[in-house]
Amino acid sequence: MPTPPAVSRGLIATLLAALLLTGGCAVRVVPTDTPDVAAPVAVRLIAINDFHGQLLPPDSPTPLPGPVVDTPVKVPLGGAAYLATAVAQLKAQQPRSVVVAAGDLISASPLESALFHDEPSITVLNAIGLDISSVGNHEFDDGRAALLRMQRGGCAPDGEIGVDTCIGGRFPGARFQYLAANVVDVASGQPLLPATTIRRFELGGGRALAIGFIGLTLKGTPDMVSRAGITGLRFDDEAETINREVAQLRAQGIEAIVVLIHEGGAVEPPLAYNDPACPGFSGDIGPIVAALDPAVDVVVSGHTHRAYRCRIASRDPARTVLLTSAGNAGRFVSAIDLVLDPQTGEVLSSTADNQPVVNDLAGNEAPQQYPPRRPAPDVAVLVDDVRQRALPLTSRPVGRIAAPLSRSRNEAGEMPLGLVIADAQLAYAARSADTRAEIAFMNPGGVRADLKPLDGDGTVSYGQVYSVQPFGGDLVTMSLSGAQIEALLEQQWRPRGTAMVLLPSRGFCYAWDAHRPVGDRIDPASITLDGIVLDPARRYRVNVNGFLASGGDGFSVLVSGTERQAFGLDREALIDYLGSHAPVAAPAELRIERR
Repeated sequence: MPTPPAVSRGLIATLLAALLLTGGCAVRVVPTDTPDVAAPVAVRLIAINDFHGQLLPPDSPTPLPGPVVDTPVKVPLGGAAYLATAVAQLKAQQPRSVVVAAGDLISASPLESALFHDEPSITVLNAIGLDISSVGNHEFDDGRAALLRMQRGGCAPDGEIGVDTCIGGRFPGARFQYLAANVVDVASGQPLLPATTIRRFELGGGRALAIGFIGLTLKGTPDMVSRAGITGLRFDDEAETINREVAQLRAQGIEAIVVLIHEGGAVEPPLAYNDPACPGFSGDIGPIVAALDPAVDVVVSGHTHRAYRCRIASRDPARTVLLTSAGNAGRFVSAIDLVLDPQTGEVLSSTADNQPVVNDLAGNEAPQQYPPRRPAPDVAVLVDDVRQRALPLTSRPVGRIAAPLSRSRNEAGEMPLGLVIADAQLAYAARSADTRAEIAFMNPGGVRADLKPLDGDGTVSYGQVYSVQPFGGDLVTMSLSGAQIEALLEQQWRPRGTAMVLLPSRGFCYAWDAHRPVGDRIDPASITLDGIVLDPARRYRVNVNGFLASGGDGFSVLVSGTERQAFGLDREALIDYLGSHAPVAAPAELRIERR
């Protein structure tokens, strides 16, 4: 940002030099010789987001633009060892680099990480060289104490040392700094973790440049995690928090400001992940950026698992902000190149490039266009160690499916795998009179991977099921009236235009009208159970997972459910169903109708 007229460039330079002598959060000084004191200074940010403990390459290739227009090719992307290589190559090109992330680095993880309380993911990210990350909603899945352990180290209190926690000695915690500017401990009034950090670069001759980083998660985090784990925490408005911290950074003489935020958007089509025109951009990050202090130079975002690089206006319409996201699971990495004025510390220019992390596995349909990388040996050793430790459990067969079960949704919101999970919950609940239900619902956000057969017999393994449902919550059967169930269905659509369509069990059907206003999209006459219209006054037994039962994903109606019976584990219900109903096929009947 331009320096205010009342502050001279000489004073700014003095302040920046003085900052080298002060404390600060996780300061790293990068020495270099710059003979031309007036020459602009290049700095690179290397950004990821939504890693989700994806140590091994994802099972499915990623569609990327091919040599023929509008004809995508499939390319194998991701894998921590390949991500390490990509980061190392980008750092080698620019010594003044900072590796950053925008949250959700852990949880909702494959078994290779989750089985060991996500300690392997933190260890691998340390080895990759991550410097700074915002927290995301999934960092709070196991509560504040677990997040603080990820930062500070120590063994999991509910684990067995040497078996599923501290498997290589005491877990040291993250060498990178988590930031949580808008997560406030109500008792102390202070952020749970630091709000900001500063990175300084020596230029020689007693001169230095500095970049300030602000990290935060979306304010809707309480609706996405178990409230029991975040008791005593407050999640503040994103833009208000950022603007407050911007003022404090500028008061310290910092003019280059980067925001790491776990909130995001999307471009259409997804193949436009590197199109600077940012076609069809939408998402909740837009209004946040539009409300930001124009002093913000770059926003590194996440949450939506979509890759993009855009320029959108901040509070000052004349000034655009560079906005990036690198998809998820280590499939992409954003190379963000900044040029700073060595006298004022201002960002003179900023560009970004979303680079696919192409691995060397089979299935690359365009190796000339997307040449594979080799895995980093040190990270490959770390990953293989936990893979071998987890292998006896991950490879255990648990059932069979007739064909792949997808988590893709149709225009009505139906998801084949989500419907199967709802049926599995209903069947699992029927094992006891106390837990038996008439209806089950599954939230789409809890379905984290497709389910594909391993062989011609349709075999699926425990590790695959774990990837589908990694959270491991209990199941809850409760009583709701027909009127409450209708209100629950109306809560699937939110005032800001987003939707969270629940997946119902067999026998339950309804229709919704996209043209009607939010809060009045369900036709009550269309809500049926086994062909009979729901009675608004009658009580029905409904089964959901514990996350939904606590009001997760904004379904507050479920908090008022009575005669609650908690039991079992959601993942075990699916495992039992895949074994007892083999081979399981996608339901053929229509359950949700869009009008």
